[in-house]
Amino acid sequence: MKDENSDAYAQAVAFCALSSLFFAVILLFRRNFQLLIPLNLLPLMIVAGFLTSMGMVFTFKGFKFVGASEHNILLTSSRLWLMLWAILFLHENLTLAKLVGTIFILFGVGLAEWKKQAFKFNKGALYVLLAAFFFATSETISFFIIRSFDVLSYMLYGSIFITTILVVLRPKIIKKLSFYFKPKRALNIIITSSNDALANICGYTAYQIGRNALQIGPLGATGTLVTVLMAIIFLKERDNLLQKIVAAVLAVFGAILLL
Repeated sequence: MKDENSDAYAQAVAFCALSSLFFAVILLFRRNFQLLIPLNLLPLMIVAGFLTSMGMVFTFKGFKFVGASEHNILLTSSRLWLMLWAILFLHENLTLAKLVGTIFILFGVGLAEWKKQAFKFNKGALYVLLAAFFFATSETISFFIIRSFDVLSYMLYGSIFITTILVVLRPKIIKKLSFYFKPKRALNIIITSSNDALANICGYTAYQIGRNALQIGPLGATGTLVTVLMAIIFLKERDNLLQKIVAAVLAVFGAILLL
C-alpha cells in the first residue's frame, strides 16, 4: 500500500477474491457445502460483509499514512470492541480473570510495537480505528451466524459478498487490479490472503466449538506478538529486545489467565 499506484479498494477486492478461491478449493475436497442460506441470516450476512469490506478498505488506507507498528497497536483496539459486543449481544459473562488477561495481552502488544518516536494522530490513525470498529462488529455478527451455519460455507459466502460489495461501490477498481498481477505483488497478496483465510477458519471454528468470544478475541491479538518474535528469530531484528521479551511474557501470562 506504500506504492503510490496502489488502491485500497482494489487491494481489498484482490484479497477477498483470492480468499474466495481458497475457501472454494477446501470445500471441493470436503464436499459438504451448505448451499441454502436461511432467510433470517441473509440480512446479517450482507451487513457483516459490508462492515468487513469497509474495515479492509480503511485498513489498507491506514497503511498509507501510519507506520506498521502504529497500525498494529491501533488495530488491536478491535479486541476491546469485540469484548463489549460479546457481553452486550452474545450474552457472555466477563470474569475478572478474562478482564485481567485481556489487559495483559493488549498491553503486551502495545509494548512490543511501541517505538520511542512521537505518536502522531492523523487521518491514517482514524482510518485504522474505524477499521477496528468495523471488524469487531462484523466479527460479532459472524459469531452469531455460525451458531447455526457451517463455518467454511459462511466464509465462502462472506468473501463473495465482500468482493461484490466493493466492486459495486467502486466499479472502476477492476481496471486497477492489473497492479497486483505482477509476480512479486501477486505472490505477496496470495500468501497474505491464504494466511488470513486460514486464520479466519481457525478462529470461527474455535468459536463454533466453544462459544467463547471473550477468550478468542483477546487471544487473536497475540498474532502481533508472534510476528515480532518471528522477526527476532528469522529477520534478526534485535532492536529493543528486552522490551519485546517482556511484552511476550506479559501476553503469555494474559493468555494463561484467559484459558
